[in-house]
Amino acid sequence: MSNSDRNEVRPGLFDWLNRVLVVLIVLAVVVAIGLNYVPLIRQNQMLREKLQLRQEEVARLNAELRRLDSENRALQGDPRYIERKVRELGYAKPDELVVTFRDPARP
Repeated sequence: MSNSDRNEVRPGLFDWLNRVLVVLIVLAVVVAIGLNYVPLIRQNQMLREKLQLRQEEVARLNAELRRLDSENRALQGDPRYIERKVRELGYAKPDELVVTFRDPARP
């Protein structure tokens, strides 16, 4: 055997092992990055759910604000509306007789 034959290394096995090692390292890095982002993804989902709830609450409050604004305008400028609201509270004019009907089924 010559000196060059002994120094020759079979590249097939070492190339295969190097490729497997590189693939395993890349896979480990990808898994590590993925595991690092899982809590962030969960936190993002939780924050989106909270945002949705807040948006629904804002929409509900805006609807109530519109209703109250409408009632406020009616109380400021519509005498019939004012009279109806006062009568709903149980008041009557001095010369009127108030008759109240009660449901006999309710105590």
